[in-house]
Amino acid sequence: MKKKSKAFTLVELVIVIAIILILVSIAIPRFTKSNLSAQAAAHNVNVKEIKNAAILYLMEHESENISEIPVGNLSEYFEGGKVPKPAKSYTSDDFKISVGSNQEIKVTPGPLKVEGNKLVLDTEGK
Repeated sequence: MKKKSKAFTLVELVIVIAIILILVSIAIPRFTKSNLSAQAAAHNVNVKEIKNAAILYLMEHESENISEIPVGNLSEYFEGGKVPKPAKSYTSDDFKISVGSNQEIKVTPGPLKVEGNKLVLDTEGK
């Protein structure tokens, strides 16, 4: 009498590995896009926080004629003194803050959005 083996055959093992690879190939692009969306959302919140810090800075230095604010000067307006950085997947290394003649504050890079598989400036946003 033949004894029936309770182990997987090679064909069954290959089929299971193929199914796992198909599922992973579906999940990775979704994870990448959601990761970029999270980076864009965090970046956009940082832009708003930097604008708020710049407003406080301008209120404390209203007697001065300021056209640009170095990012390092805003550290006292952030918890822990740490100024946020732009999104990791974006090309810029640091924020730049300029002040217009009517005290309008512009943060560069501004708000971002996900387009395809990369982050781009949101020209339609504020």
